[in-house]
Amino acid sequence: MRSFKMIILCLLVSIISLAAPKKEPTKIVFYTPAEDASGAIRRLVNKFNSENSGVIVEHKMLSSGTDDCRNYYVTACLSKDNSFDVFSGDIIWISEFASSGWIEPLDSFFPVEERRNFLPGPIEGCTYKDQIWAVPWFTDSGVLFYRSDLLEKPPRTWEELITIAQEKIRDGSVKYGYVFQGNQYEGLVCHVLELIWSNGGQILEDDRVTINTAEAIEGLQILVDILKLKVCPEEVVWYQEEDSRLFYQDGNALFLRNWPYAWSLMNQEGTKIQGKFKISPLPLGPRGVAASGCLGGWNLMINSQSKHKKEAWKFIEFLSSFSAQKIHAMVGGRLPTRISVYNDQEVLRVNPYYQELLPNFLASKPRPVSPYYPLLSEHMQINFYQAITGVFTAKEAIANIEREMKKFYP
Repeated sequence: MRSFKMIILCLLVSIISLAAPKKEPTKIVFYTPAEDASGAIRRLVNKFNSENSGVIVEHKMLSSGTDDCRNYYVTACLSKDNSFDVFSGDIIWISEFASSGWIEPLDSFFPVEERRNFLPGPIEGCTYKDQIWAVPWFTDSGVLFYRSDLLEKPPRTWEELITIAQEKIRDGSVKYGYVFQGNQYEGLVCHVLELIWSNGGQILEDDRVTINTAEAIEGLQILVDILKLKVCPEEVVWYQEEDSRLFYQDGNALFLRNWPYAWSLMNQEGTKIQGKFKISPLPLGPRGVAASGCLGGWNLMINSQSKHKKEAWKFIEFLSSFSAQKIHAMVGGRLPTRISVYNDQEVLRVNPYYQELLPNFLASKPRPVSPYYPLLSEHMQINFYQAITGVFTAKEAIANIEREMKKFYP
């Protein structure tokens, strides 16, 4: 009789459990630019979904253009759109989005001790008004490429770079000494900031405009002199990343300032300089004590209107984990923000140049963290370009930028 009752009870429990509605997983929407040719992001999203039964991520790709993505996010955030939860964004957007209330502060999710596992520059770029607003996803930084078949070691200072370049031009080793991104756009701003930082100068500190100094003027003057001395081709003032990369790849110059992506392209089978170049940190200015590359890279943010912030954080935590960044590095070629990934032997077998990059990345700096950065950049682009093309002196260009910046920071 007792066994019969137990059978009946088990049947009742089974019927009740079958009748109970199954809890659907929480869906969150993740936006990125349309840049996943390697399939690394798709692989990571699928991995997360397979390992987390309570949350499912829907990945949506926007335009591949950075400006198009920013315009989409701004329009969506202004309308308080809650149809997406997590999105990736350029490092220079953080302060603008944070000051506008469009993204969620992450201090309660992302403790200081965990931040120490990441490169310091990207963490600084994600910090605004003493709060952390994003998690660094992948990074980038300006570096110096040099012809290791023509030089035993890279130059330590910009003066040394110019001297060596002139010598190699004279002896016929190369046609030009240096090539960079000289067009009137953000790439020029990045490089001039590197020159200013390498000479001990700053742009903006604690909401104070600090650009008009001898250090900053001398930093800009380095690039003016490189053009005047014909160390680089005249047409460099029209060059962006790919123009300068292709020029260098054809064996035309001794040194190249560019981003690390160029390493694998220039090392492809059949290129004129395959295996004949190395990467080093950028040189120092005459007053400098430490050189810094300008940071690029993209970060992960939570839409402040999201109804699923805890689930959104769970996904960000996964994407920024060691294992996920390792996949992104090996499959997608993205530069990690977690320091430990640069020491992983499997990663280094696929991307051996990562080991050369780590010292540079540890010293890299973000552009001014300001909600007005797009406007500040516009003034820097114009005036830096006018200086290298001879319209203004370096001193005049820096004074012009200071005047415009003080409209935002009196």
